[in-house]
Amino acid sequence: MTEALRRALDRVGVRTDTGRDAVLAGVVAVATVALFLGIERVLATDVGATFGAGPGAVIVTPGARATVLALVVLQAATLTFRRRAPLACLGLAVAAQVAITVLLPPYVGFQAPATLVAAYSAGAYAPRRTRLAAPAAAAVAQVVLVFALGGFAVPAVTGPAQHALQVGGALLSALLTFVGAALVGSYVATRRELVAELRDRVRRAEREREALAAQAVLEERARMARELHDVAAHHLSGIVVQASAAERLVDADPERAKESVRWIRAQGRETLDDLRLVVGILRGRDDEDGAEREAPQPTLAEVPALLDTARSAGTVVTVETDGSPWEPTPSTQIAVYRVLQEALANARRHAPGRPVAVRFAWSAADLVLTVRNPAAGTVPAADPQTGHGLVGMRERAVVLGGSLDARRAPDGAWLVRLTVPRAPARDSRTADQEVS
Repeated sequence: MTEALRRALDRVGVRTDTGRDAVLAGVVAVATVALFLGIERVLATDVGATFGAGPGAVIVTPGARATVLALVVLQAATLTFRRRAPLACLGLAVAAQVAITVLLPPYVGFQAPATLVAAYSAGAYAPRRTRLAAPAAAAVAQVVLVFALGGFAVPAVTGPAQHALQVGGALLSALLTFVGAALVGSYVATRRELVAELRDRVRRAEREREALAAQAVLEERARMARELHDVAAHHLSGIVVQASAAERLVDADPERAKESVRWIRAQGRETLDDLRLVVGILRGRDDEDGAEREAPQPTLAEVPALLDTARSAGTVVTVETDGSPWEPTPSTQIAVYRVLQEALANARRHAPGRPVAVRFAWSAADLVLTVRNPAAGTVPAADPQTGHGLVGMRERAVVLGGSLDARRAPDGAWLVRLTVPRAPARDSRTADQEVS
């Protein structure tokens, strides 16, 4: 059943397989009755003389006609369970066909369409091992039963040889018809199973990809939490030292003590801002394995060493700086360093030997890091956008309130652009007033 027809039936409220099969059974019943009455009318004309009928001939008695029409309707009704019980549907349809054939004159070779639909359904919905065997057996059973009940007693046929030829032809015709319909149904079933399997594989792959991406995000957040711990520890250690110095200078040198307190206040606010950025990361996550935490993380001061490392690995790196640099927060410095590190690693992995252009664009509002490298001579084995490295880079950018764009440029080059906002400037005069 095509999708267009399925949608049309859905619009009129027929949404189940049984309901659709009931509609099919009704259509087949009406079509078969019309076909039978049409054949009967044609045989009662001059055309029917060729088959032993002709004008004025009684093709079938009124009682037999009523019985045949009733059998046609009942035969079509078996199609309502062609999906749930395809073999039973086929068996009942063949039994009705045998009765119809026996009731009609031998020269009326009337094969109801319901038997073909039943054979198709057996090929499409029966167990795999019986998809072709059952229709073939049904074809043989139909011919044998009709022969046994005298359905092939054609007057023009005389002698056993001619009779055997007639039965053999009928058997071959039935086999070709039934098995052909079953083959079509089997093909449809195989294709349906293949499509279902492919869709299931796609769904499983999508779930696995989402799980891997989620795991990568969790791992990156845990790593960022550890980095923040190191940054906070560094600032707090300095705060403790400055606080001790300020305590000693309160009486001896009040101005220097006041300066130390202002520095402590600024560092405390900066550390608090960093903590607020990743409070969601720290919430509910413990270092369960008790593993040793990582060393303090790099800053922008270590970018030249990172570039030298890339150059020593064979990558030609050029650096361009626009604007007036300002002092980013420690979390921003770590993010910029890690994104640059990941971008250089991706360039070495996917375009080894190709030059890499690094650009730092400083403005009053933000810092934009751009890493660009030409496309490799061959297509990488995997799309870089599916890597976990980019997941981590994007997570860093989002935590800082920035963004990361990683894509192919129109000329085919690979482009990574990180934008991080500048932290709000602190009002030193206000700070002085508060300390005073």
